[in-house]
Amino acid sequence: MSIMSRLKSATAELHRQAEGTSLQQRLVKGALPRDLYAAFLGQMYLAHSALEGAIREVSATHRGFATVVRDYHQREPQLSEDLDFLGVDLDAITAVGATDTLLADIHQVAREQPVALLGMLYVLEGSTNGSKFIARAIRREYGLGLGPGASYLDPHGERQQERWQAFKRDMDDVGFTETETSAIVDAARRMFRALTDVSDELSEPAGDRPSRPGPAAAASPATA
Repeated sequence: MSIMSRLKSATAELHRQAEGTSLQQRLVKGALPRDLYAAFLGQMYLAHSALEGAIREVSATHRGFATVVRDYHQREPQLSEDLDFLGVDLDAITAVGATDTLLADIHQVAREQPVALLGMLYVLEGSTNGSKFIARAIRREYGLGLGPGASYLDPHGERQQERWQAFKRDMDDVGFTETETSAIVDAARRMFRALTDVSDELSEPAGDRPSRPGPAAAASPATA
C-alpha cells in the first residue's frame, strides 16, 4: 500500500472528527462570527509558522523534503496578509492551550523523527481541498473579494487539483522505509487530533469540552 493510501486509511476517522467540530461546521456554512474566524486564523498562523519553520530547519536531513515540499506549500505569508486585513496584530496572537500543545509536538517531531513532519504537512495541505469551498462561504458572509481575508482558505486557486495531485505523487515517489512511513502516519494522526482540539477550545467553554486523549495517546500505529 502506498504511503498516501496508508495516510488516508489511518486518518479517516480522525479526519471526520476534525471536520465535525462546531467551529468547522459553522465555518463551512459561512456562519462563523468574524471575531471567531479571526481567532481561528490566528491559531493557524501559529501552527503554520512553527511547522514551516521546522521543515526549513530540517530539510537537509531527508530527501523527502526536497521531493515533496514546494514554496507554494507555505501558508504563513497568506495568513499574515489575511490577519492584517482583519485588523489582527500578529505580535498580539497568543496560543490557546491546544495550540500550545501542538507547537510543542511539532518541535518534538522535528527533534526525534524530522521526516514525520511531512505527515503534519499532509494534513494541512489536504485541508485545502475542502477549504477552497469554505472560502466561497466566508467571502459571501463577510463581503470579501478574491484578495486578503480568505486567501489562506483558497491558496492555490485554479491550480488546486493540479498541486494536490503533485503532492500525492511526490509523496508516493519518495520511497519511505516502513519505519519512516509509520512515523509519518503517526504524526498525521496527531495533527488531526490537535486541529480538533484547537477548534473545540476556540468555540466551547472549557468545562463543556469533551475529554480527549493527548497527542501521544492518539498516535496509534497505522492499521492498513
